[in-house]
Amino acid sequence: MKRISFALAGALALSACGDSGDQARKDTQATPEAAVAANTPKGASAESRGQQLLREAERAANVGRDLEARQTYERALAAFRSDGDRTSEGRTLLAMGSLDRAMGQGERGRQVLGQAEAVFAAAGDARGQADATFALGELERAQFNNERAREVFDLAVERYHALQDWGGEARSLLGRADSERRLGLILAARRDAARALAIFTTTGDAAGATLARRTQDEVTGNYPDDFEAERVEHRNQILATQQAGEPIAEAQEQLEFARLEHRTWRPLQAREVYGKALVLYREARDVLGQIYATIGLADLERGVERHEASRALYADAQMLIRELGDPQAEAHVLIALAEMNALAGADSRQALQQALEMNRTARNQIGEAMAQIALGRIEQRGGNPMLAERNFRAAHDMLIQNDDEVGAADALLALASLLRETGRGEEAADTLVRARVVFEATGYRLGEARTLKGLGDTLRTTQPIEAQVNYRIAAYLFDTMGMAARSAEAEAAANSLR
Repeated sequence: MKRISFALAGALALSACGDSGDQARKDTQATPEAAVAANTPKGASAESRGQQLLREAERAANVGRDLEARQTYERALAAFRSDGDRTSEGRTLLAMGSLDRAMGQGERGRQVLGQAEAVFAAAGDARGQADATFALGELERAQFNNERAREVFDLAVERYHALQDWGGEARSLLGRADSERRLGLILAARRDAARALAIFTTTGDAAGATLARRTQDEVTGNYPDDFEAERVEHRNQILATQQAGEPIAEAQEQLEFARLEHRTWRPLQAREVYGKALVLYREARDVLGQIYATIGLADLERGVERHEASRALYADAQMLIRELGDPQAEAHVLIALAEMNALAGADSRQALQQALEMNRTARNQIGEAMAQIALGRIEQRGGNPMLAERNFRAAHDMLIQNDDEVGAADALLALASLLRETGRGEEAADTLVRARVVFEATGYRLGEARTLKGLGDTLRTTQPIEAQVNYRIAAYLFDTMGMAARSAEAEAAANSLR
């Protein structure tokens, strides 16, 4: 493993070179500068001697002669310093630090890589800086300094991304994913592995794609995600209510569990648990419980675009609402049905205005904002972009005031679609990134997938590789949620840019 790791560092350190002469004889008594002077033929430049020594050090390192390699690197370093070649000095320090990592000399390697980064910065070598940062991340990871490794890989990702070095970014993402796995940040690890795989696939790096897929399979198949502790707590509470013979309490726990699975967008699991809650509420003749379980299930089916099932459930909810009377629930159903009807070509303004007024009367600002988003979409389709934008922005501000982060991100998603449509692509991309941050932080994978698809649509003409990467991650997420048509659509969009 040590040899493989060092070979990677060597690949970073050197460009292809021809054969050198015989290996220079070691002189452990002499200083590096004296060794350079003693072993440099007359007429040869310090730079050429430095390159020769660098190649000799590489050969020694690659066959396991670590001490010899380390000493030869020091001699090469002295040659480059005497010649004022800062870039080669930085590359030599980078190789030395990577060798120190392979030798288990973590503290020494950390210092050397810090020197390399400083030399590259002074030389204005941004790629060298990125390479040194990546190597430092690998060192911290090898030392199991997981928090520090994650921070360093963050910087490496940022630096490679700025250089549009896709391979470097993907390797850094995999390093960060491993650190996140060790820290128990499984959703973040899955996200990084998915982006790395998308990059390698887009750039045609088969070996990289294989490595990324292996990482993705590991963090997906072998580790529970960040919400598993909450799931366990819900299961324990459900068991306690069952043992106590309290069906209403059990129904409430099942409903809360379903909402967790819905929020983290695990539709199969959420559907099952909503169903259990609904059965319990029906058996107990709890109409209010039935309303909220039915609406939750209807919202879920609408999210996965099973519109017929969703309509039937909303109709059931409306019947229950008439029996009990719940203006907030009624307004929620009106908004959902109006949006679906609008997609089918119907004019739903009247229904949405009614829902808006109902929410205002009930002082339900979150419901009011949802109605504004729906109205904004209708105005957008009707060719009224200014009115649509006003609705989206007002809804976003209202949702922020009410601490509904996911709802506010939905408003940003709607706003970004309008901005893209009206030719404000840069603003649209920034808006989508803001929405994505929220969806990622809350684990709302459907919102994340839609945002990535939107980024692909926004960047396809200006940043085609980045667009392909976003499309491929969206396709993967849609697929994991059972949304095959959306997954195929995103994959086709990526392939159209090849």
